[in-house]
Amino acid sequence: MDKRLARLRAGAFGVLGVAGFLLLFGPLLAKAWGWTTRSRSPEWWGAAGQWAGAVGTVAAVAVALWIAIRDGRVARKDRRQRDARERQEQAAKVTAWIERVEHRTCMVVANANAEAINHVVVSFDLVQSLPMTGSTLHRGPEIEDDEYLYAVLPPGKWRMAVPEARLGTELTPGVMVAFSDSHNGHWLRLTDGALIEKDQNVVSRRKILFPQRISVPESY
Repeated sequence: MDKRLARLRAGAFGVLGVAGFLLLFGPLLAKAWGWTTRSRSPEWWGAAGQWAGAVGTVAAVAVALWIAIRDGRVARKDRRQRDARERQEQAAKVTAWIERVEHRTCMVVANANAEAINHVVVSFDLVQSLPMTGSTLHRGPEIEDDEYLYAVLPPGKWRMAVPEARLGTELTPGVMVAFSDSHNGHWLRLTDGALIEKDQNVVSRRKILFPQRISVPESY
């Protein structure tokens, strides 16, 4: 019953709308119809054809420009997405873990890329709970005893010793790596392996001041 009333109401409003339109614009429509049906000379039709051709040309140019602008936007979007994928793929090849090496606990960082990574800070960290939302340790502008600063970390596998004093806790030991890739993208690899993109490199983000001890990587 409600649907039928709704249809009737819609039909009534439609009839009223058409009637109102004809009442307001009926005289104008009648004049326009009379003008279009009036007999014309061949010259008039020739001029009308030229005008129609000009309008069609302008419309074609406008459509072509719109298609070019649209294709340019699509191409730029695809290029940005491709660059983002390339950066993500490069960052994903930088991994880190804790390992027992030659009777000592070490942080191991593997850069499986063909390019080096830059502005690298490797920090000992502790796993409190999973998933992680950030480091359990708050680092400032000073490079501490349980972390390492590298200007460049070449492709390969590298190790850094962990001070024994940092291992006397009930929490699970881990390693956190902040670095910039060869595309100048900035990343943070958390202790649980989560990869986070940053808007600044770690040196700028932590406001690391120099001179600081820049380590020489030890191949592993």
